[in-house]
This record gives sequence, structure tokens and C-alpha cells, in this order.
Amino acid sequence: MEISQYMNRYPITLNEKDPFEKAVEVFASHKTNGIPIVNDKGAMTGIISLARAFRLLHDAIDQNVPLEAVMIRDPIVVEPEEDIDELIERPVSVLPVVKDERLVGLYSMPDTIRAYYNSTKFLRLELDAIIKGLYNGIVTIDASECIRVINPAAAAALDVEAGAVIGKNINEIFPQAGMSEVMQSGQAAINRKIRYGDKTFLVTCTKVNGEHEIGIAIINDFTELAVVYEELSQTKELMQELETIIETSSDGILVTDEKGGIVKVNTALADIFAETTDAIIGKNIGDYEHIFGENILERLYAGQGTPGAKGAKGLPRYAKLGETRLMAAVNPILAKGGVYSGFVADIQDITRAHELERQVNRLEILYRQEVKKSAAVEKYVFTDPGSRRLLEKVLQIARVDSTVLITGESGVGKEVVAEILFNSGNRADKAFVKINCGAIPESLLESELFGYEPGAFTGAGKKGKIGILEIANNGTIFLDEIGALPIPLQVKLLRVLQSQEIMRVGGVAPRKIDVRVIAATNKDLAEMVAAGNFRPDLYYRLNVVPVFVPPLRDRKEDIPALLHHFLGKYNAKYKLSKSFGASAIKQMLNYNWPGNVRELENMVERAVVTSDGDTIESLTDETLHGSKSLRPGPEEIHFDRNYREIVNDYEAILLHKALKQYGTTRKMSAALGLNQSTIVKKMSRLGISR
Repeated sequence: MEISQYMNRYPITLNEKDPFEKAVEVFASHKTNGIPIVNDKGAMTGIISLARAFRLLHDAIDQNVPLEAVMIRDPIVVEPEEDIDELIERPVSVLPVVKDERLVGLYSMPDTIRAYYNSTKFLRLELDAIIKGLYNGIVTIDASECIRVINPAAAAALDVEAGAVIGKNINEIFPQAGMSEVMQSGQAAINRKIRYGDKTFLVTCTKVNGEHEIGIAIINDFTELAVVYEELSQTKELMQELETIIETSSDGILVTDEKGGIVKVNTALADIFAETTDAIIGKNIGDYEHIFGENILERLYAGQGTPGAKGAKGLPRYAKLGETRLMAAVNPILAKGGVYSGFVADIQDITRAHELERQVNRLEILYRQEVKKSAAVEKYVFTDPGSRRLLEKVLQIARVDSTVLITGESGVGKEVVAEILFNSGNRADKAFVKINCGAIPESLLESELFGYEPGAFTGAGKKGKIGILEIANNGTIFLDEIGALPIPLQVKLLRVLQSQEIMRVGGVAPRKIDVRVIAATNKDLAEMVAAGNFRPDLYYRLNVVPVFVPPLRDRKEDIPALLHHFLGKYNAKYKLSKSFGASAIKQMLNYNWPGNVRELENMVERAVVTSDGDTIESLTDETLHGSKSLRPGPEEIHFDRNYREIVNDYEAILLHKALKQYGTTRKMSAALGLNQSTIVKKMSRLGISR
């Protein structure tokens, strides 16, 4: 697939003489990660990225400076004929497409996802066309024995409408096929002769094991052919007709006598075997054990006289002949009295179908992976390099079932990381149960986690109650604020991690469960262990794979992207079209965000619903910080953060009060005994506007 098929052919461009301010306007009004820069002749000379624009705004660059002074020169570019497969590993979200030094389009990672989706869709349509065009009837069922696919040939044979039976149980439509027995036993049922009304079918049922179990029934309407076989000895004309059918069949056909001696083959089989028909005739079917398996005759005769089991030992068989993949099925030729008078082998070249299936499966896996990553992106912004590394680590951890301990300050997004671990993992289709260990009273927490037996305590329900850990069986449980878990319950949780067993309150026998544990805390568990407030053995069991989510102040490049995300969310919620000006964005970049992402989201909503006009040029202290009660007073000191964060809060209180009392930084300087420049720098660092 070439880039030219999926690129944006009409990207927004700016002239290198345009002021930087014009680029800011484009980023504010369009969803784009980069703007190509061209000269007066239309040739591309550089690019300005969204991340670079934010850094320039942060550095308070003069917005009248021409773009040629701040743009990225010699950016990475691609040609329109380049293959999309070559771009998968490139760590660049947007690429200019250049032909003969002229910009002809813009290509982004969503374009790659769209291209692979279209390719997958085409392959599915091609495979669907092959199945629909088959002469044989094909019916597939899922693990619950519900019909997933039925081709026109099968619908006609069963006298049903294909659309009406999709989703129904196979036993409601075609119980004679015996698909339930095949799905349960895993043993194929080969070429069984089945009466269906006034029709006779030859049905082969197999089970395919893989990521998803499926059952396949191949239906040959044998009604007319059976009549032909009965009249072969009397009608030479029908014999010639059968000869023609065999010879023109695209399947390879081989006929033997009762001892396995090959007496007839068609041209298709000779082509498959890469031998002449004369060279094959006269050999024995046992000479082709690499196709039919060892002791083929013994296996075929082992079913003689057994109703419903004729030829069912080890057939059909899948084999390879060089690079060609084959499926071989052997049917006995029955004489009067049920005696075998010979055998007919049908050999199909399934190389193309196998390759199509492999490609579809590969593309489906790739598509699912991209969808999972896209879902993660929707919930967690990773513009900052540190955040991208964190997301890559989380996606890697998601593939295994190890216990994970997520740490970080309050509001940084620990629950979001837990959701990404779940949604991207092997248990994404199972239960995901969340519980806040600090939000439930200690007296109720044990019964909530482990459940209780009938009559376990006064007021207990007569039927007992299943606990959250049992609800999450085979899935994932997220234990938030694990540091608040009481010591007695820590012992019981340790047993869950060690032996995957729980004991209900009032119970006498343990119950086995299979659950992945993800825990989170904003406390230092190592310090709690040292102080005797947390069991060391539980700490080491939880801390198998530690994940630290950094505070927002340490990933400032995430702020613009988070801002854009929350702004879109609340504009949609309140049916508004607000945007932030450069000055307001600078204030947010300079602010310390003690409440992290949660505080940023609250601030965006507050600004959207309280501001006048569509553009929020600057933020007042009340808009940025919220209610004054959100900042602790000097008499309240809580040691739930580090020293620098606590000092920043009280320094902000002092400067706010001094600004309100004196009005100017010059008067504040005289009153506080600090240089005016020092006060200005502190106010800027803490996000306090004059």
C-alpha cells in the first residue's frame, strides 16, 4: 500500500515569512500535530510541530517572529510511492509527503490504521467470496454451537434462508450433522452419509482449535450422485459422464481397488503429485503415506462394518507436498453386503485458502493491537517522552498476569493506568472489579472482599453473599488505596496472592479463584512497612511489577494535550465552543499542579462554565486554584506529600495574601524584604497572576 492512497492531499500550510502567531492560530482552530512551511515558490522548507509551538509559547517567544526563524528545518519526509509498512516503526506522528521537492500531502499514524483496516476488510471480502462460490455446502459454528457462517450452497441444501439461521444453534437447524459430538470430543466425523428429508448428504464435520474454537461442516448433496452410482453398472453413458466429472474436477481424485491398488487418477491429482497419470496408476495408496498417513489401508478397514464410522480413523488428513498444502479425504467404495470394493480419495489444494486465513488472522491481530493502543490513547495522554515510556511499559506488562503495584500522587491517573492494563491484557473480556480500600468501613471491608456464608454473623443474609474477589474470578481486581487496608485483612489478601484461595467469613473450606491483582496507592508502602503499619510479606507480593506514575509537574509536555482533551470533553458536554489563549496556556504551563491531572480537569471545567466569551485569554486566581478552602491554612499541615510540595502551597498562600494587601510587587518587596525580581519569579513559578 502506497502512502499516496491515504495521505491528506490538502494540508494546511504556512509561508516561511508568516509570523509565529499565525501558526498558533492554526493549531488553536484545527486538529493537527504539524504545519508544513513553504517558500514563495511553494517548495517545503520546514515544519512547525505542535510540541515545538507549545515550547515556544512556554518560552514566551515574540509571536511576530517569522516562522523561518523557529521552524524545524530538514524534517523527515516521505515520498508518495513509499510503502506504508515501512512507517510502522517510525516514532513520528506526522510526516510531510514530498515529490520533486514540492509538498504534495501530509501523512499521519491514524492514516496507517485506516489503511490496515481497509486491507483487512478487503481480505475478508475476498475470503467471503471464495466461501460463497464453493459448490460444497459450508456451515461454521462457534464454541457455543451457534451458526456463524452458512454459504448459499448449504442454505439451498437445507432449504433455509441464510440470514434467518445466523446465530441459531446448529441442533435447531441440522441436528443430523452431529456437530455437538464433534465439538465435545474433538474427533472429526468424516464423510458421513446422512438422510435429510428426501435428500442424501455426505457430511464431514471437524473442529478447529485456535484462539477461538470453531466447528466446520462440509455438506455434499449426494442425492443425485447416489442414484448415478447405483446405475453405473447398467448405464455406460452415465459412466462416461462420471468420467468427465472426475477429470474436470479441480480437486485431485484417486480411485483404488479393494487392496489399495491405484486404478484411476485425474489430471488435477497428477498435477498436484507432479507425476504423470501413467506413473501413478499401478502404485498402491500406501506408497503415498506422506499424503494419507501411515497404515492407511489398516485404518480404513478398521471401520468396515461399523455404522457411522466407515473411513473415520485418522481422516481427513492435512499434509504438505513441497510448498503446497493439501487436505485429503478417503471414502470407501461399498459393494453389496457392505464390503469394501475400493476407495476414492479426494485431495484439495488449500494453499491459497490457508494463506488467506493466515493473512486475515495476522491482520486481525494487528488490528486488535492497534485498537487497544488507540483505546489507551483515548484515556491516557502520552505526549511527554516520560509518559510515552510509561505507556509502553504498561502495554508490555499487560500481556502477562503478574501482580502490579501502581504508585504516584493523588490525581495522577493511577486508575486510568489500571484500566489500560486490563483493557490491553489477556483478560480484557472478563470481569474488571474496582474497590477503594479506604472508602469502606473496616467492619464491612472483609465481607465485601471475601463474602460470607449464611448466618456468619448477626444480620447476615440467609443465602450468604459472594465477595468482590469471587466476582472478579478469571478476571482482574483493582485494589485502590491499598495502604488503607487493615493489618488483619492484609493477612487474608496475602493468602489470595500466594495460593489463589479465599475463605468466606464464617466459611470452613477455602475456595479456589483465578484473579489478577492490580493495586494502587499514593503512600510510601516501604515507609509504612518500616513503621509497622504494613506487612512486609504482602508488600513484596504486591510489588512484583512496580509502576510509578509521575506527577503532572514532571511531565509538562502532557499539559497542552490534556488541556485539549478536557476542553473538547466539556465543550461537548455544555454545548460550548470555548478555547484558551496563549496567555492562559502559559499560566497553566507555569503552574505547579499539586492536584495533578484531576486538578487540571477541574480547572478546565471551571474555566469553561465561568468564563465570558469564546476565548479564555487569562486565568484568575479563583479559576486556576478554585475555592480558597482547597488550599490548606497555616494551621493545617498534612504530611501526605514531600517537603517541597508543602512549602510551595504555603508560599503561595503568603504571596496571595501579600498581593491582596499591597497590590503591587514593588510594595510586596518592601514589606517582605525580598527583591522585586525574586517575588515576580516565585509568583510565575506558582502560577499566581497579578
